[in-house]
Amino acid sequence: MVLCGLGACSTNDFFRQKAKPIPLERAYGYGVLPDLSGLNNKALKAKCEQQERTTALGVTLLLHCTYELLSRKNVSAENRQFALHHYNWAVGTLFQQRDIQSNLVQVNYSGPSKIFLVDDMIPTEDRLQPTVFGQLGSAAVSFQKNRSSENTNIDPNFPLEGIFSSFSIYASAVTLEGLRLHVTLHAVPVNKTTYVDFSQQQYALRYSEGAAFLGLLQSADIHNFSWLGFTNAEKAESRMGVFSIGALSSSKTPLIMLHGLNSDPLIWRYLTMAILNDETLSQRFQIWHVYYPSGPPPFYNAMRVRKLLNQLKVRVSPESSLENAVIVGHSMGGVIAKLLTSQPHDKLWDATFTSPPESLLSEDDTDVRDVFLFSPVFKHNTVFFLDTPHRGSDVANSLIGSIGSSLISLPFNFRELFRGFIEKVGVNKLTQAMLPFLQNFGPDSVQVLRPNHPLMTALATTPVEGKSYSIIGSTSALECDTPIRCAAISDSVVTYSSAFIEDAEETIIVASSHNSFKSTQAIQFILEKLHDIDK
Repeated sequence: MVLCGLGACSTNDFFRQKAKPIPLERAYGYGVLPDLSGLNNKALKAKCEQQERTTALGVTLLLHCTYELLSRKNVSAENRQFALHHYNWAVGTLFQQRDIQSNLVQVNYSGPSKIFLVDDMIPTEDRLQPTVFGQLGSAAVSFQKNRSSENTNIDPNFPLEGIFSSFSIYASAVTLEGLRLHVTLHAVPVNKTTYVDFSQQQYALRYSEGAAFLGLLQSADIHNFSWLGFTNAEKAESRMGVFSIGALSSSKTPLIMLHGLNSDPLIWRYLTMAILNDETLSQRFQIWHVYYPSGPPPFYNAMRVRKLLNQLKVRVSPESSLENAVIVGHSMGGVIAKLLTSQPHDKLWDATFTSPPESLLSEDDTDVRDVFLFSPVFKHNTVFFLDTPHRGSDVANSLIGSIGSSLISLPFNFRELFRGFIEKVGVNKLTQAMLPFLQNFGPDSVQVLRPNHPLMTALATTPVEGKSYSIIGSTSALECDTPIRCAAISDSVVTYSSAFIEDAEETIIVASSHNSFKSTQAIQFILEKLHDIDK
């Protein structure tokens, strides 16, 4: 791909499923459910160890035996771990073979039909290994369709590819009905520590939000819209949105991730998995991925993303209790992140027009107003800028940038927005600096990212309303202590001088060729700062 250097490229071969287990052997005779209450803990464990495990009857009796051990009070930690391990294995085995007929055992399951076990998922990368939390049961992932017959999102705030949710499957006490043993498997949605009672004991159900995300990754096709969104935004328009990774919550802080030029939300897979694999962070933050066609300029896209975020805020919390947010932006996504978290007052307007807004804007010019005049979406912001060209990029001014710009077809709605407004107020109302960019009714994203663009220059002097952190990529030195040495640092697309902002709480340099979203150092830095928020 010609402009991979300006953006990011993705793949979606993320996990493989284990081979189906060998069916359990057939058992003969009739079902008997032994009374285990008279055995002491040592004898009960020995009985569990001796139980055969090749038939549905044997696995069910193992489940019965370990359930009894787990229900007791005075069980050593070693014996409890033994019981949990074998109970969980029995639950998973019976779930996998729930549809196989057995003359002695009946497995009753009434949960989602589209569901699979986390233990059957083999990630193709170690960094995408999902963590399972909890003690008891089989962690699972369910799938719910989110694509309508018109190929649109049934729920606009979840990915078109489907809603993948973390579940836990566990068994209650085995019962004997007639000559058959009955096992009831319960499948319950779990996205936080959830306990079940076994007589006198409580156990946390096993679950994995990371596995649910891995399921989404495997089905994702959004990466097919990175190049399309760059070159022909109108054709990628149907996929634009803010999509929740996991259940929406009015009590969790939104953590919003914005991709850059010629890119898509799959670039955030490592950071997303790292957060979901940290139980503390996953309980404090809800992850929202944003996809936007990246051909139009960031100021226009920020206006549209701002609208979507405000709509989602109202949906999640009609009482407006969502006041905090964390926003992570890569490259041009970092520029949009700044536009979502700052209040430039008239700076952007004055860089574009020679007359004040009140003399040019009417009630019908809402979108034009929102491009230039806006407030932060959230009251309290924490922003992470990754490889962000606050002062533009020389690559956008190069031959490659010119080629990229020539490939961009700007959408009709964008051109019409500025054509109608400029024809109404007159070209003479444009500043000399902006005239070359707007006389043909709008620049593309590459043109805006060229050094010294008037809007980028105005935005560079506008602070974030909240805290910000800079992660700067480098293909050479990873530290600098003088202006000359710092100026020599670049990730091949964005220089240190463009990425550095003075008001950042902290700045780090990581090894990156404009892809610091992959950097383990960058991800660890973000995790550490997330843990520190509101301490």
